[in-house]
Amino acid sequence: MGALPWLLLLLLVRTGERGRLQSWDGKDVVAVLQESVSLPLEVPADEEVENIVWSSHVRLATVVPGKRGQPATIEVTNPRYKGRASFPDPGYSLHISNLSWEDSGPYQAQVNLRTSRISVTQRYRLRVYRRLSEPRVTVNFEISREDGCNISLTCSVEKAGLDVTYSWLSGEDGVDAVHEGSALSTSWRPGDNAPSYTCRASNPISSIVSSPIPAGSFCSDPGYPSEKSTYLCVLAKGLLLLVLLVVLAAGLWLTGAPTWGRTSRMKKLKRNRLRLRKKEKPHPSLA
Repeated sequence: MGALPWLLLLLLVRTGERGRLQSWDGKDVVAVLQESVSLPLEVPADEEVENIVWSSHVRLATVVPGKRGQPATIEVTNPRYKGRASFPDPGYSLHISNLSWEDSGPYQAQVNLRTSRISVTQRYRLRVYRRLSEPRVTVNFEISREDGCNISLTCSVEKAGLDVTYSWLSGEDGVDAVHEGSALSTSWRPGDNAPSYTCRASNPISSIVSSPIPAGSFCSDPGYPSEKSTYLCVLAKGLLLLVLLVVLAAGLWLTGAPTWGRTSRMKKLKRNRLRLRKKEKPHPSLA
């Protein structure tokens, strides 16, 4: 029985000589398509590093730090990362440029320490996203005399990719969230306040909004005229009546002017004839 504690101690020592100590939790890292990203590596300051093995599904590269100010020896073993992967000194974090969709996935850095003769493993999960373009809003509406105007709005983003969320905003400044999701159904009746709706599309690296969509502009009057439309209708009728009166007066003046001119001339001729007759009539002689 006395040998059992020694056997346990020997087993612990051998395990510690080349054991794997996973002391850091995995990190989620997000990056932009066709841009660059760095996976930060943390190494204990009081430890001498023998080598670092980076991998993603398969071995990606091996880094052997240089001694006494000498540059590190770096061997990129995965051809897909050649020319895109670098390991800046002194931390030897993994820097990847010109990211593609295929770069998404798990990454691992195994740091083999010479001083304590242990291996420290750090894990990452890289997710690559595209910057979103302006959302496009599709509008469908149905007009009924009883219910006013029923409007359906659908929001979408071209080449959106994964993990895109949609929300609808309203209010004067477009800051009040009214609905979550890519589709929104609402109704509007003439005479009511016509709100404007804005679609916001978001993913882990970007957020962008659409142009405001006024709800009432897509609906014609279903039989409930507003005060403004009634006023415009009365004004139009009044202007039409005024134009008709002006045309009628002008027509009467044009047709009546020659007759009035002829009547005046005839009266003048009659007066002249009477004057001539009076002059021609002989005066009685005095006898």
